[in-house]
Amino acid sequence: MADRTRISDLDFVYISYKEPNKEQNWADLKSKVPWAKRVDGVVGFDSAHKAAAEKAETDFFISVDGDNIIDESFLLQTLDWTKTNKKAVHRWRAKNNVNGLVYGNGGLVGWQKETCLNMKTHENADKDENQIDFCWGVPHENLHNCYSTTVINGSEQQAFVAGYREGVKMSTEKGKPIPANDFHKIWPTNLRILSTWCTIGADVELGKYAMLGARMGCFNTVIQANSNHFHIRNLDNMESYYKDQSPQDIDTDLLMYGNSLRQQLDMTIAEYNEDESRFYRFVMPQHINKGVQDSEY
Repeated sequence: MADRTRISDLDFVYISYKEPNKEQNWADLKSKVPWAKRVDGVVGFDSAHKAAAEKAETDFFISVDGDNIIDESFLLQTLDWTKTNKKAVHRWRAKNNVNGLVYGNGGLVGWQKETCLNMKTHENADKDENQIDFCWGVPHENLHNCYSTTVINGSEQQAFVAGYREGVKMSTEKGKPIPANDFHKIWPTNLRILSTWCTIGADVELGKYAMLGARMGCFNTVIQANSNHFHIRNLDNMESYYKDQSPQDIDTDLLMYGNSLRQQLDMTIAEYNEDESRFYRFVMPQHINKGVQDSEY
């Protein structure tokens, strides 16, 4: 008999910190997944996920970020462990509510407890590649389907920090900053994602703050070659950074950083107004789900 698990039989653990929309999203999750558990306020990405693993009662569990709203169709799926490695991190895609991107950032994640408890990432990392994300040092199954929306515009700070963190991560090669003179070697998919973060969102409330964050994250990582890119793993540090750098004139700052990225990196970034941004998201190819364990690429 095939080794199969219904997702509705798994524990869901909601991991929240200081997201301005965390209570609203928690109420939404509980209405859909009444058995969901919660970890709130644990400092550090690695530590928070380990706390989630300790709270889960099933050997494989689903983590839900504090800015995530799930699609109930996910609960109807069944996992067949002959198709993917059960010990790997299973990452499904999410749709970003500001720029319309559909990829792994902010999506639902499936964890085997042992894998989660034994990993060393972010604040507990012992290798540079694990300092700012899980994806390079922990075995992953990056999956095609999208089962949630990541809502990042609950405040100016939330939007900016979300954009900044992705601006940094997409400007690295396995966590190592890409030098400006080698920027043309960036992985094409990462460049497309980064350029979209930097360009799309003017038509969404506070979307410009996400765009500015992405532009600044890329600028600081590649052009300034800031070796302190590891600070994105600490949300308290990011809060302080935003308060120090909060824009006085968002449009002026967007144009300034946009010009720098275009001139120094030959990066494709557009200065779209609200109508142009809305049109771009309208004509973006619509994501179509396949099998729950089909690979991303």
